[in-house]
Amino acid sequence: MKRIARFGECLFAALMIYSGVMHFKFATYVAAAVPSWLPWHLFWAYGTGVALFAAGVSILVHRFTRVAAPLLAVLLCSFVLFIHLPSMAHSVTHAPQEMRVLWSFNGTGGINNALKDLALTLSAFILALSGSSLQRNRQWVLAALINMFAIVMLLFGAEHFYFTQYTPGIPSWSFVNFWIPWNEVWGYLTGAGLFIGGSMILLRKRMDLAAASMGLMILFVAALTYAFRMAAHLGSYGELTNTMKDVAVAGGAMMLAGFAHPENQPAKDTPTVKPSAIETV
Repeated sequence: MKRIARFGECLFAALMIYSGVMHFKFATYVAAAVPSWLPWHLFWAYGTGVALFAAGVSILVHRFTRVAAPLLAVLLCSFVLFIHLPSMAHSVTHAPQEMRVLWSFNGTGGINNALKDLALTLSAFILALSGSSLQRNRQWVLAALINMFAIVMLLFGAEHFYFTQYTPGIPSWSFVNFWIPWNEVWGYLTGAGLFIGGSMILLRKRMDLAAASMGLMILFVAALTYAFRMAAHLGSYGELTNTMKDVAVAGGAMMLAGFAHPENQPAKDTPTVKPSAIETV
């Protein structure tokens, strides 16, 4: 399980390094997504790219992770609060009669992309807290983060049964406009796997096994569906970024699996996080 968790960290770090590079390659596009009330948009685009790249390298080489992980979590959280939420509010304001605009590509990917970034934020926070000591009166923080991660997985799972036209795996704004065998079957199976995995984590039933299985499933489906896209000559930076995010979410689940494994839980007589504390939230 430790190897699975370390593999998950590498997948998570790969997205951060990739995203850092993309912030430089498409700096003008990234700058357009910076909130209008912030000055020097290009500065924030380049600065964010440097921060993502540095955090990814830190996690990948396993150096200064205790510093990089919480700072990265705060950065990713700012994406959700200052980019995704205002974008969705703008969409609802301008198209209140069509609530499905939240699931469409409106410049930032809609609610699905917001949930992906939320899952990545939670993964970074879990990575930061799993390697540190928590006071007893703050043990609920880690438990709440785990619960939120499980709820995001439940939402992703439920979407597979209502929006079957989207790609199996972690739903995104892209439709299945390429050939894939038994598309709806893959969608339902993936949705069921996400729903079961999220439920087991939420109920604290073999949380390590549930998180590891869910992470491996997400990784497999993401790689498989992207291979079909490439075979259909539909590969693009947008599709690659979506796939990389899916892979990083899979990494987050694997990191959670490593932390949740009984052998990695701290002893009951220490002031750090205890399994019983997590189970009671």
